[in-house]
Amino acid sequence: MRNKPSYRSVITIYYANQCDRKKCTGVKTWRYFKQKRFLTINEMRFVKQTQRIPRYSLILNPLAEKILSRDDHDIFVKSGLTILDCSWNHAEEIFAKQFPNSRKLPHLIAANPVNYGKPTKLTSVEALAAAYYLLGYEETSKELLSIFKWGIQFLNLNSNLLRDYANCSNIEEIRNIELEFFNSQES
Repeated sequence: MRNKPSYRSVITIYYANQCDRKKCTGVKTWRYFKQKRFLTINEMRFVKQTQRIPRYSLILNPLAEKILSRDDHDIFVKSGLTILDCSWNHAEEIFAKQFPNSRKLPHLIAANPVNYGKPTKLTSVEALAAAYYLLGYEETSKELLSIFKWGIQFLNLNSNLLRDYANCSNIEEIRNIELEFFNSQES
């Protein structure tokens, strides 16, 4: 029998149908959930129309101005988390839509085979796992990534960053870590 988490964990995946379904991490995560294999996620919705996205959920949006932080925990618990699964080539047209709780992730390094080692070019599942980690749910983060051969590598590549970001008490501290780490990488 499936153990329910002590918090209400609701994920919405908006699927824009812009990538190969066989390689799509959003689709694979959805299928895995339908087989009732996640222990820490209560509900997962798969939508194909932007009107079906829960208006007040936390929307992971790389073009948002605000950075996701533990200050967003109450919104997450009350309204859930939404990922917008689309091709990076079409991201601007999808992410241009305004949502009240849009948040971008702090800079992280991709571990997926297509964008390995590139900052901020995360797959949907990497973004979802990072959000769970930053909101204080490291086990759910691991569980999400466990369905991909390269998934644990995402946590290995970003372990120090994720831990440091999760321990920040405000967005200014997060920005300082980004500047310190990513500017030193360019030198």
